[in-house]
Amino acid sequence: MKKITLALCAALASAGASADTILGFDASAGVWMPAYSGGVGVDNFNVDEFDLAEDNVTFLQAALEHPIPLVPNILVAHSKIESNGSTFLSENVTFDDETFIVGSEVATDLNLSHTDATLYYEILDNWVNLDLGLTARQFSGDMTVVSEFQSEEIEFSGVLPMVYGVARFDLPFTGWSIVAQGNGTGYKGDTLTDVTAKIRWDFVPALDFAVEAGYRAMTLDIQELDELQSDLEIKGPYLGLSLHL
Repeated sequence: MKKITLALCAALASAGASADTILGFDASAGVWMPAYSGGVGVDNFNVDEFDLAEDNVTFLQAALEHPIPLVPNILVAHSKIESNGSTFLSENVTFDDETFIVGSEVATDLNLSHTDATLYYEILDNWVNLDLGLTARQFSGDMTVVSEFQSEEIEFSGVLPMVYGVARFDLPFTGWSIVAQGNGTGYKGDTLTDVTAKIRWDFVPALDFAVEAGYRAMTLDIQELDELQSDLEIKGPYLGLSLHL
C-alpha cells in the first residue's frame, strides 16, 4: 500500500511540474451556432418537426493555472442553450406524463443551459499540450410543451460528473494551433458527450490574444438521469476570442 501511495504521489507531482511556472489566467468567449436533431419524450418525438430556432448560443470559459504541485488547476465555463418551435401533431405524442392529441398545435421551449466546474492537471506543456481532469456539470434546464388546452414542464436539472480532456498541438513559428476539447459521462446506459474541435490563431502573440474557430457537438442520450427523456444531438460551428494573461 505504501508503494502504491508513493507511486501515485510521484505521478501527480510529475503532472504538477508541467503546470505554468507562474500564475496564469485564460479566458474565452464566443458564439455557437447549433442545429438540433434527434428525439425527445416518451415516444422519442422527432425535434425536426418542432422546427427549433437555430439561435446563437453564447459561451464563456475561464481557467486559472498555477505552479503548485499536486493542486489541480481550475476551469469554469457556462453555455446558454435555449431554443423554441412549434408544430401540428400528426399523431398522439406523450411528453413525460402528458399525452398531446393528434391535430393539436404544440409549441415548445427548450433550455439546456449548464455551468461547468473543472479540476484538471497539465500533463504536457510544450508544443504538445495535454490537460486531463474531472468536471461537475450543473444543468438548470427544462422543456415546456404547450397546446391550447394542455401543458407540460419537464425538468432537467442536477449535477453530472464528467471526464475532461484537452489536447493542443502548436504549429511551430506560425501562431496557429489545433485543439480538441471534450467532456463525457455514462451511467446505466445513459450517455452525455460534449466535444469541440477548433483552430486557434494567436494574432497578437505579445498579448496572448487569439481568435478561435471550430465545431462543437453535444449529444444527450438519456432516459434515467431526470424527467427529460431524449436522444438529442446539438451541433454546429462556433467562433470565439481568447486571452491569456
